[in-house]
Amino acid sequence: MENGDLEVLCCFCGQDSIFNKAIEITIECDKKTKDVQAVYAHSKCLDKVLHKSVPRAFDL
Repeated sequence: MENGDLEVLCCFCGQDSIFNKAIEITIECDKKTKDVQAVYAHSKCLDKVLHKSVPRAFDL
């Protein structure tokens, strides 16, 4: 299995997605230590939760 074929969970709906098709969202948990956590989302789920005034630098 290639890395791109790995299954990830959408952090908004909880359903499976394929790594290559998911949007990776990086959260900086601690500004001092620069600890980060990555979560994944379907593009349609992310588009649903982002306020319409938030610019998108990507096609959804």
